[in-house]
Amino acid sequence: MAVAGINHINIEVTAEQLPKVKAFYEDVLGLTSGFRAISKRDGAWLYADNKAVVHLSVTEDWMNESDKIHFNHVAFACTGLAEFVGDLDRKEIKYNLEQRSLADREVTQIFFYDPVGIKIELNFAGETLS
Repeated sequence: MAVAGINHINIEVTAEQLPKVKAFYEDVLGLTSGFRAISKRDGAWLYADNKAVVHLSVTEDWMNESDKIHFNHVAFACTGLAEFVGDLDRKEIKYNLEQRSLADREVTQIFFYDPVGIKIELNFAGETLS
């Protein structure tokens, strides 16, 4: 057995939070809603190109805070650094931008939080801001 990569992440939200969190991932990251199999719970699947990457699940049986302590962030490989930064600025989303060398290549990383407090990391390999 070998791990080949991340299939998707699952974020549990309340019914009230679902529209705001869904809109955030669509508007800020450019993900699009797509096919979602019939399920006992409401929610949404969000896609990058044709790959499902974020699964939003509605739960009113809210998890104990200790259930979440091991999840720190989710990272996405991205392109179009300048456009992303401009978009975050226009949407008045606070972020931290770091440029560093990782594994012999330059990477610019942007960090910010979604509406329910999950840290988002965007990685732009080989891209820098002039």
